[in-house]
Amino acid sequence: MSFNEFFQSIPSLETERLTLRAFRRDDIPRYLPMIRDPDVRQFLGGGVNDLTNDRHVENWLRNINGRLLQSKTVFTWCVEYKPEQQNIGRIDLGGFVRKSMADLAYYIAKDYWNRGIATEAVNRVVEFGFSQLKLHRIQAIVQTENIASLKVLQKAGFEAEGILRKYAFGKEFHDVVMLSVLNEQSATVD
Repeated sequence: MSFNEFFQSIPSLETERLTLRAFRRDDIPRYLPMIRDPDVRQFLGGGVNDLTNDRHVENWLRNINGRLLQSKTVFTWCVEYKPEQQNIGRIDLGGFVRKSMADLAYYIAKDYWNRGIATEAVNRVVEFGFSQLKLHRIQAIVQTENIASLKVLQKAGFEAEGILRKYAFGKEFHDVVMLSVLNEQSATVD
């Protein structure tokens, strides 16, 4: 399958404990409390939509499962915990550059922290990015104070490249660490 063909719909990805899939309307009641949790929001840069009414929900779902996907901007996966069949987070792969680079972002509900779930989701998305999309580089930026996320990415093979001072992060400016993982199998840029 070519790079462009993957953007027909959000591909479902599986791990031992997780299903990464498109968001559905029935995910919203569980999703809203998670993104409103101050501990989860702390490192999101103020860029979270509260989805305060049905019109906002419908627009958001249309954007992430339709317009943004079709414009080849981003894959947005709902992280579902298989044992409970519950939405417990979100992971994005987007900001594609020349079909060879992408940005990774994620968050997990606080009740599921420190279980290796974020690392499991990150590993699966990186695998998809390298094996299916044939990306050369996947990068992530993390606020310098977000030690837990830095550890997740390092466990997933990302290496810190440096600190970007007062970098645009969501709707705010923060000191962030740029991390990346490279697909050493990739040799050319399309």
